[in-house]
Formats: sequence, structure tokens, C-alpha cells
Amino acid sequence: MTHHLSEGDHALSPYRRALRRHPWIVVLVTLTALGAGIAWLQVRPAEYEATAQVLVTPVAAELAPNGLPVLTESVDPTRTLETAATMLVSPRAAALAAERLDGALTPAEVLRRVDVEPQGDSDIVAVTATADRAALAARLANAYARSALDARREALAQQVRAQEEAIAEQRAALGKDPDPALAADLARQAGRLRAIERGQDPNFSILQAADVPGATTATPAWMVIALALIAGLALGTGAALALEHLDRRVRDEGELTGLWPLPVLARVPVERHRGAGPATPSASMLEAFRALQIQLEARGGRGPRVVLVTSASEGDGKTTCAIALSQALASSGHKVVLLDFDLRKGDVGDRLDAYADLLSLLRGEAPLSSVLVRVPRTRGLRVLSAPPAADADVLLHSLTRRLPELIAQARAEADYVVIDTPPLGRVADALRLMAHVDDLLVVARPGRTNRHELAIAHETLDHLAIVPSGMILVGTPRHLRAGGYYGYDPSRPPRSLMTELTAVETRRNGDRPAAPPERVTGKAAS
Repeated sequence: MTHHLSEGDHALSPYRRALRRHPWIVVLVTLTALGAGIAWLQVRPAEYEATAQVLVTPVAAELAPNGLPVLTESVDPTRTLETAATMLVSPRAAALAAERLDGALTPAEVLRRVDVEPQGDSDIVAVTATADRAALAARLANAYARSALDARREALAQQVRAQEEAIAEQRAALGKDPDPALAADLARQAGRLRAIERGQDPNFSILQAADVPGATTATPAWMVIALALIAGLALGTGAALALEHLDRRVRDEGELTGLWPLPVLARVPVERHRGAGPATPSASMLEAFRALQIQLEARGGRGPRVVLVTSASEGDGKTTCAIALSQALASSGHKVVLLDFDLRKGDVGDRLDAYADLLSLLRGEAPLSSVLVRVPRTRGLRVLSAPPAADADVLLHSLTRRLPELIAQARAEADYVVIDTPPLGRVADALRLMAHVDDLLVVARPGRTNRHELAIAHETLDHLAIVPSGMILVGTPRHLRAGGYYGYDPSRPPRSLMTELTAVETRRNGDRPAAPPERVTGKAAS
């Protein structure tokens, strides 16, 4: 069955890959955001709101007292209501409200905690107060509403007295025989002024006092927790995507073979050498390299085979693979020569506890056969190790001059010649050997191989028209264990049929040694 990925699947693949590779980043950021939300819930102050309503009543223009700040009817009621809300905000109103609260708040705090705004498409101005206690919020809203009206009345009273004095002067100027219409108009104005002076505001009145709120207006705790979780997941996913974008390592086998489509000849687990003595590969690693040996032999060719092992970047496991391949070949009964030509960072000698005098070989003082060192506990394997702390450039120059001769001598000494070289994505040392080898193996390790250096190695070989034999993939889980192949342990040296039959008979008879089975001749068999 063929599965086709939609555009949505392709768009989501970076997110899925980032979440799969960096799950702990997402979890950590999410838990941090959740903890911050819970901590804020513990310290945030309670918040209550209470609202008092002030009725706004504009007067007709012909009834408004002259020279006073009185709201009159207009064609734009919304603008009139906005003007009314502005008239109720003043420092004097805040000071009077602070006095009514017996000093619980300063005038500045009153102004900061009170909002005066028009209430929708109505003739009401809402005076909303905020406090950390429900009763204080109601007291503050009512105190400010009354204080705003009182402050307005104080201001109007001063202007009324000035208008009354002006009207009295006009009446005195009319004399004993005033114009009836003008006298009547002055009388009406005086009456309106007296009503305002008695405390009757022509525009504002308290419509409804604020009640004590029964619940806080703060965001519910469940919503804070939910928002913290959403924010944490979003930030965590963003952090995972950022790490994925900045990570220059090849992510997985699919990306690796997509960048360099080579056949994967072996998948081996990660092995770490611990303790003193030579490195010993596991049974699963040996079996993987024996499978690799079969594939190399299937490529054809006669005579001793020279196999070059390299990688794109440092830490991919090329030296480990070169050693394990040599040991697997030797355990199969082949004579193997392992050449450590990683002169910049050679450690084959340290891993196998086998050191050779490469300098005398390069100086022409001794043939290769006399310099090779046998590896302890590995029959058939000899090593030429790189000297530590040597001048790599000088050694490379000497090695390049004698390379055809050395490779020819190595072929004469072994069935297989395995060469360990520096990473091809870092330095070009391995290119000097390409013309003298039969197989080129590239070691790669998902999660470790550098994507940029892999591209360099690929492009370099493409320019030279060199196609590697295949890829060794390091990092495969160790599903194969010693003794897991139908009871067969590939790390155990093979024994003859007679020896195996004797061992089986001994186990069957207990401690009593078993007599060797009689040889069956052709005549007796017949």
C-alpha cells in the first residue's frame, strides 16, 4: 500500500521531529510556565469592582443659565455623555472622596482606582471603583460619585454668586421704570441661579448607589492554569524548534540517506571501550561486520582486498568500526592488516594495546612486515599504529611518497587490509589513498554526524567521481545479544565437529570424560 503525505503532513513534520528529538525541553518549559502561574496565583492581590451610576440630564439650550458650565441638549448624545464623564473627574472630587473614606486612600490612589466612563448608549455615567476588599470597593465608588457631584456644586456656587451680582447690577441700571420683557428675563435667570445655589444640579444626579460585590473580578484560577499550560506548550515547542534549527547534526537515518544516498551495508550499536587491554567488540557488532564482509566479497575481485574506512565528521565511530571490521575478518580465519593512517589523531594503538614503529618504516629503515605488531588475543590481526604527538604534515608527506609501495607490501602480508583515515569532511588526507583501495566505507552516526561536513565529504567525492561502496550506520539499538542467534555465539571461535561432539558427550555424562567417538570408515558404513 502506498501512503501519500499531504501538504499538512509536510508542514507539521518539523514540529513532530522537534518534539520527538527535544521532548524534555517542551516538558521543562511547560512545567516552568505552570509553576509561574501557580506562584502568581499565590501572590496576586484580590480585586473587586463596584459601580455607582450617575444620571446625566442635559437641559434645553433656552433654559440653561448664561455663563455657567451646564450641559445642553445636542444632536450628538454620545459626545454629550463623554463630556459629562470628563466633567466628573477632578482632583477636588478625589480629595473629597479621600476625606469620606477617613484616610483609607490618598487622593492620588482614589484617582488611580476609579474609572468614570459613559455606560453604553444611555444617559448614564458609570463610576467604577477597584479595591482589594469588596466593602472598600463599594465605599469608594459611592464616595467618589457623591464627591464628584459635590465638587461640581461648589464650582457652580461660586459662578452663581458672580452671575447674581451681575443680574443685580443690570436691575439697578434699569431704574424705576424697566422694560417688562427684560425685567421678566432677569427674574427667570435669577430664579434658576437660586435653584442651583440651593444644591440642585441641572445635569447630574445619583441614579443608583454601588452595592458590595459578591465575587472577585480577577481571572479564575482554572483559566490562569490553562493559559499557563498553553503558553508553556507554545514556548516549549518554539524552544524545541529553535534547537532543531540550530542543531547541525544529522537527525536520523532517513535524513542521512537523503543527503547521501548510499547503501547501508551494516548497522552497528554504539560501543565504548572501558578498562585496560585491547578493545573487544560485542557479538552483535561482530555479526554485523561479518555480514558486511559477505557483501564486500560479493562485489567481486581477486587477491587481497584493501578497505578504507572514513567518516564525514569527528566522533562518528570510524576508528571503532575499522577495529571491529578487522577483528571480525580475523575471527573468520583471514589474515588482516590494520593500518592507522589517521596521523592527526591516531588511537588504534591505544585501543588494541599494539604499537608499531611507523617512523622507521617511513624512513625506509625496515620493511612493513617487520614493523607490523600482532594484536593480543586476536589471531591473524596485525597493526601498524600511528605515533602519538607526531608532526602530521611531515608524516603525510613521507607517507604519500611511499604509499604505493606500502599498500603493495600490505597486500602481500594479508587477505584483507583495513585502513583507518581522518574524517573526510574535516581534512583531505583520505583522498591520497583513494587510488590504491578496493572499497571505500563511510561511517555515519545519526545524532552525531555534522550535516555540513557530510555535504563537504559528499561533494568532494562527487567532484572526483568516486562512489563509496556503502555506509556503516552507527547507533543502531543493540537488539542482537551474544547467544541470541539460535544459541550461537558469534564471538566464540569455531571448533571442529569432533571437538563439539566430545563436549556434548561430556555434558551428557556429567564429570566423567566421554570416550571419543569411533571413526566410521567407508567400508563399515557400507
